[in-house]
Amino acid sequence: MTKTKGITVSNVLKSISDPISVELFKSVSAAGSESSALRSKTKLSRRQYYSRLSGFTRNGMLSRKNGRNYRTTFGKVVYYTLMAIEDAVVNYYKLKAIDSIGLSFDIPQEEHKKIIDNLITDPVIRQILLTRKN
Repeated sequence: MTKTKGITVSNVLKSISDPISVELFKSVSAAGSESSALRSKTKLSRRQYYSRLSGFTRNGMLSRKNGRNYRTTFGKVVYYTLMAIEDAVVNYYKLKAIDSIGLSFDIPQEEHKKIIDNLITDPVIRQILLTRKN
């Protein structure tokens, strides 16, 4: 009998820890996909492909029905979190500038908010920066 590991943050992150796995998860998440069509788009061997899909399924991110892979509700949360991380990477230098301004100058909170509003256009990142206390 195989002992299954529980779903943990670490296991979820491991399952999407390389660029190919990220793209595979995003592709399946986009609309669900048939294995044969999706596998042909990747440069993975059959074993590598199914191993990654199995990891997504084992971690509760995907479900398989009628030969198709679908994102679960948990997978939807992981997907949108992944999109937020990608947006943060795109905005990395703007975020770094906000850090530099905040550390270099003793500016009022309202001015700090204006800087964030002017530099960051992504509403999710903006909300994180404006509502989270450090």
